[in-house]
Amino acid sequence: MPETVYTKGAAGEMPAIVDFINYVFSQAHVPHDFKALLPKVYADGAPAGQEEFHYLARQDGKIVSCVACRPTELIFGEDRLKCGYVGSVSVHPYHRGEGHMKKLMGNMLADARENGLDMLILGGQRQRYGYFGFENAGFKLCFRVNKSNVRHALSGADASDVGIRPLTESDLPEAYALWEKQPMRAQRSRGGFFAELKSWKTAPEAILLSGAFVGYRAGSELLLTDEKYLPKVVKALVSTASDYSLNFFAFLHEKQRIAGLKDICENLSTEDVSMVNVLNWPKVLKTLIGFKHAFVRPVPDASFALDIEGDGAFIVTVKDGIAEVKTPEKAPDDAVKLTHMEAQRAFFGIAETYLDCGIPGDFTGLPFCMSAQDAF
Repeated sequence: MPETVYTKGAAGEMPAIVDFINYVFSQAHVPHDFKALLPKVYADGAPAGQEEFHYLARQDGKIVSCVACRPTELIFGEDRLKCGYVGSVSVHPYHRGEGHMKKLMGNMLADARENGLDMLILGGQRQRYGYFGFENAGFKLCFRVNKSNVRHALSGADASDVGIRPLTESDLPEAYALWEKQPMRAQRSRGGFFAELKSWKTAPEAILLSGAFVGYRAGSELLLTDEKYLPKVVKALVSTASDYSLNFFAFLHEKQRIAGLKDICENLSTEDVSMVNVLNWPKVLKTLIGFKHAFVRPVPDASFALDIEGDGAFIVTVKDGIAEVKTPEKAPDDAVKLTHMEAQRAFFGIAETYLDCGIPGDFTGLPFCMSAQDAF
């Protein structure tokens, strides 16, 4: 086997990277065009320098494997988490079984720790990425609304003044201002906002009321200037849809959205948001406990100790909704002992909110959340 060289992408290599991931994903699935699929990274005219977060394996100068980790910041109220979104994980079909994915994932994880990232995020097959420390995390509520629901539950809602058309450049200042008001959001630049909304071949739409802009929809992301417009907007969207039903989503802190959909929908389900690998437990717990207290429901004063295998010992103290997480030299005798994966399930899993996982119940189901448009 030729010698394998493991490097990061360099300036000017994006065309070769795009050709490689297009080939691998098209071989494994349906035809892929990453320029259209993720224009924020791969389209012609995307910001320069994005080759640098691609980890590459080469043989005889040719790319045989790729793992990317796109830096991002998630904003939770007044706090921010430095994150990396992992994607474009690919191995040439002729070079599988040579250990390239394992090597590149290891290099990426080492850099993430060295660069002080708080958390890594990805989407993919659960057990495959579980080997690298990732586990399902977060809550989102899915409300399925069909045409019969609209006919009965929204019979009194007048949607005749609602207009829906493609989002245009002229709408972006108002759309971006709406995004910036969200208490939980990913950091998006004004210049890259439209490309983010177009991720995953999404066709963003403007929502109008008597011709005036009142919101937008991009995939599962639906933002309105006022939630009082939700009934008529839902009625307009479902009534004009080619499908019999549409799904509408809400995170745990979006109480007005939940209240507006719960009596309309045919049924409600709960879904994981993504997969995460927590690298900085003190920062992540402090941030998400504080966000839960401020935006979901009050968190009572408490103190408990953790001993997370491979990650260390932590003492979590909450007073008036403010969490402090300290790292003692030695785990207290009463510390809850968890593996890395058990800890992630305990704090972020859906099932664990109904199970005894060792930590106080008020600290299960922490509200990790992010828009699907920010996925990579």
